[in-house]
Amino acid sequence: MDFRYDVIVIGAGHAGCEAASAAARLGVKVLLITMDMNKIAQMSCNPSIGGIAKGQIVREIDALGGVSGIVTDASTLQFRMLNRSKGPAMWSPRAQCDRMAFSMNWRWILENTPNLVFWQDTVTHFNFSPSGDIDSLETSLGGHFSASYYILTAGTFLNGRIFVGDRTTEGGRVAEPSSYFVSRQLCERGIATARMKTGTPPRVDIRSVNTAELILQQGDERPEKFSFLPYLSSAQRSDIPQMDCYIAHTNATVHDILRSAFDKSPLFSGKITGIGPRYCPSIEDKLRTFADKDSHQIFLEPEGRNSTEYYLQGFSSSLPFETQINALVHVPGFEHVHLLRPAYAIEYDYFDPVQLDHTLRSRVVSNLFLAGQVNGTTGYEEAGAQGIIAGINAALRVKTGQEFTLSRDTSYIGVLIDDLVTKGVDEPYRMFTSRAEYRILLRQDNTDERLTPLSHQIGLASDYRMRVLELKRKIKTRINSALSSTRPTLDDLNTYLGTIGSSPLSSTRPLLDLISRPGVTISDLYRFVPRGTKTSITKRSYVSTQEISSSLRAALPDYFKILFSDKYCLLNESLDSCEIELKYRGYIDREILQAQKLKRLENLSIPEDFDYASLESLSIEARMKLTKHRPRNIAEASRIPGVSPSDISVLLVYFGR
Repeated sequence: MDFRYDVIVIGAGHAGCEAASAAARLGVKVLLITMDMNKIAQMSCNPSIGGIAKGQIVREIDALGGVSGIVTDASTLQFRMLNRSKGPAMWSPRAQCDRMAFSMNWRWILENTPNLVFWQDTVTHFNFSPSGDIDSLETSLGGHFSASYYILTAGTFLNGRIFVGDRTTEGGRVAEPSSYFVSRQLCERGIATARMKTGTPPRVDIRSVNTAELILQQGDERPEKFSFLPYLSSAQRSDIPQMDCYIAHTNATVHDILRSAFDKSPLFSGKITGIGPRYCPSIEDKLRTFADKDSHQIFLEPEGRNSTEYYLQGFSSSLPFETQINALVHVPGFEHVHLLRPAYAIEYDYFDPVQLDHTLRSRVVSNLFLAGQVNGTTGYEEAGAQGIIAGINAALRVKTGQEFTLSRDTSYIGVLIDDLVTKGVDEPYRMFTSRAEYRILLRQDNTDERLTPLSHQIGLASDYRMRVLELKRKIKTRINSALSSTRPTLDDLNTYLGTIGSSPLSSTRPLLDLISRPGVTISDLYRFVPRGTKTSITKRSYVSTQEISSSLRAALPDYFKILFSDKYCLLNESLDSCEIELKYRGYIDREILQAQKLKRLENLSIPEDFDYASLESLSIEARMKLTKHRPRNIAEASRIPGVSPSDISVLLVYFGR
């Protein structure tokens, strides 16, 4: 057994799993330490992946060569593409997952990843070298391990405390112990720490709910997937039964019962001092904030294909168990509800992310990376995104000393990390499309085109992924060529335009000229393209999956085998991506120009040890903020709260621009 590694990852949540997987597949020796190997990538809150902006993040993780998208596809109970009624920049994939299968799938992948081994235990102590770096760590069972780099992804377990009314217990999740000593040690080293709060709703037995009184919420008729790897086409996904979700509504009686116990809520009594998530509030928060509302939506969603346990989204609470059940029985359909466990709140330590650089490496302890909820974020997707970036950079530092960072115009992950390290957090950070200036560029359909080449250059995204991407690009080129070169007769075009209520043409035109019209779809136009010509793509739209090693496929568990087929058609997703690019070309070109202007500011670097106090032309607040955040370039400096445009002008003049 080895006790020395290149990278040690502490915590096997969503951040830790992506970090360990990425580092190991980049060829370095990795140890993943977790309290419980049976709860790897545990979906301790809602068992769903994706959603508004979060779905884009998962597709970005996959495009980089990460695993979250693959595991989600293998564990999906219901798939929905959100925001279809809005523009494509807002479309966001979301999947309800089988919680137990999700964890099992992640464990299987990690256990079959070369260079990666586990240790089940709790880290209790770091040993530091004279230079201030971590030299080794110790665990509660006597383990003593060392590494070149450490990635801390402890989630909500650092000094975690659970609250249900007046009852308080220590724990990182229900029935799981907290982790102590680590945050205290790092705080003593100069890493700023504070407290945050999150929560989870009650779980109910679906057999005790009258679903006939609830609003049925079904998945998409043509369910899609997260991963860009060529498996599980839309047609195949439709063969996998989707489970139903349900919508219920609270009422005035429910609200009165909940309000009657506000004096017993640790959220209002002062027992909880941590800041809670604004965009995922508890039910008591909703009643305080939206006092004029007589009703709130709650969602009943499955936790497993073979389980009666359902999750009650929208009913997070720290109120006493008795209050929770007394209120729920007054929700129509829940009159005889049986709770499997109550809702609870949890408070935990996090570290100020402004003390990190854009690789998520600590500026205080130089061989330590921090990723996930320990950086003040919320959500599996944000955690996984940080994990893969930390894992990549830890491995690259071992191998080449390189850095891998993503910018705001290339990814939501770049927006997420830049927000964390330049602005910090004053509440649990959640990604939204509105946080991205270039969201038309950062769509979920083009994620592979944006990020796979970057990841392939460093060796994480495989050659196979690149071949799939190249085929997709060839298909899109053929589609554009077909639309540009095909001129149907005027009668044929006007007949088609009449069926969709669009004004007729006075002369024939290439199909490409029609794509920007409302109601015109690329699939409809492509019916005019002659078959058997160089522009026909139906026979060139398949990619073989035989390059997936036969030994891997033979070792796949049953729940993975359904994902693979002998050939996979890229035509539908290529058509969709092409249509979006053509319809929104003007907006896309404008955002590209804006991004290029910002790039010029990113090229103006600032020395890390620059003395801002020496520039008296800067405002006092700007000098303080710039000294604290230490931006790498003018662009980063411009995004720091408190640094005004006039302060940026001073920096531009000083650096000769």
